[in-house]
Amino acid sequence: MKELRRNMRRVGYLVLALFIGAGVWFGYTVYTQGDAWASTAYNPRLAHTNSQRGDILDRDGVVLATTNAQGERAYLADEAARRALSQTVGDTAGMSGSGVENFFSATLLDLSTSLTDRLVELFNNARHVGSSLQLTVDAQLQAGIARLFPEGYSGAVCVTNYKTGEILAMVSLPNYDPYAANAAGEGVADTAYLNRCLQGLYTPGSVFKIVTLACALDYDPAVVQQRFTCSGVWEYEGGSINCMSGRTSHGEIGLQTAFAQSCNVTFGKLAYQLGLDRLRATAEKFGFNENFKFGDFMIYNSSFPTGVRNMNGLVWAGIGQGEVLVTPLHMAMISGAVANGGAMMQPYLVKKVETSLGQVTRRGESRVYRQVMSADAAQTVAKYMYGAVKSGTAKRAAISGYTVCGKTGSAETSNDKNVATNAWYTGFVYDDAHPFAVSVVVEQGGAGSQLASELASKALKLAIECVN
Repeated sequence: MKELRRNMRRVGYLVLALFIGAGVWFGYTVYTQGDAWASTAYNPRLAHTNSQRGDILDRDGVVLATTNAQGERAYLADEAARRALSQTVGDTAGMSGSGVENFFSATLLDLSTSLTDRLVELFNNARHVGSSLQLTVDAQLQAGIARLFPEGYSGAVCVTNYKTGEILAMVSLPNYDPYAANAAGEGVADTAYLNRCLQGLYTPGSVFKIVTLACALDYDPAVVQQRFTCSGVWEYEGGSINCMSGRTSHGEIGLQTAFAQSCNVTFGKLAYQLGLDRLRATAEKFGFNENFKFGDFMIYNSSFPTGVRNMNGLVWAGIGQGEVLVTPLHMAMISGAVANGGAMMQPYLVKKVETSLGQVTRRGESRVYRQVMSADAAQTVAKYMYGAVKSGTAKRAAISGYTVCGKTGSAETSNDKNVATNAWYTGFVYDDAHPFAVSVVVEQGGAGSQLASELASKALKLAIECVN
């Protein structure tokens, strides 16, 4: 009998511990995820509230979304412009889950309005109107980049201010008309609701060599003096790696030239020389394998392999292939950190939140996310990126009168050589008045030295013209 009571007490203690643990977990989850839960399209309170949504504006005050006299949500009159901003602004049907309309539903409806504000509205016989959000994006810039995107291709372009962290443009193609989304999605292309800047996980290809180079500078600064030999193909135990399918032989080459010419053999050898642990540690310092929680939006996690079975996996990871994946926004953060002396800024999308009574309840703030490399290392990487634009694979990214630094990439997505590679470019312009970073991916766009580099140049030029 005593044994039975003892066992019952043990079970009772266990049940109590589980109950307490569940309560703590629930409280923590509500604290960290409460805003996201409140904003989800599945929240019935959003569908039945009598509140009127606040406006969404761009950085210059251009109204991107408003509620008209008939109580209906209205977007930009120009169809091309509202499509270009579709995944950023979103729709009230919640089809683009990462859009502001959905992600900030609770704020736009002002579900947490104070009793005092409610009484003011009541005495003024006014319908409750939610808060307005002013974003950091520039509508003219985003619409202009969408027009410049190569016709018939899908992909993404991100432009950020690398000194403040402001997101200036997030172009994702294909896009959609928010009016169509609110009408049961008629005529909307597959994957159009996906914001590729935030949710597109791509194999980075050679743009990842920025990280591999930073790793080498961190662990062995003398590597800048090292010479490598490239015969076009490097065969090693378990596999081989080549430059331009073995058609390009760089001969004896230094690291700076190898970076400018995007020599796979050199960077494969460099990855092997560094080893997986060092390369992974640097990648994780740059934000790979990390759960980004920025508050203004949801971004998918970039990944770097935590373990590889053989030398082949390590070598290919060093040139951004294999299991390495990255989002375009994260890639813009990486190149922006190079420009910013190694300091990666935390990106943000909301510039200001203002109630219908004119009270500003929130302002976007510039924050350093992390120092991902030393200022000296960042200066060396920037120098190498400048060389890639000056005389390497990124020459088409140059802008007359400006110092542009960048890196191209051609990322394989299939073992079938008949499938064109994804074209990448990431880089920045060195200019105190226009501290802009950019990343571009053109799906099946071929070599990054062509479509992606040209588009990046045009996007930065437009940003210089549009953004004050």
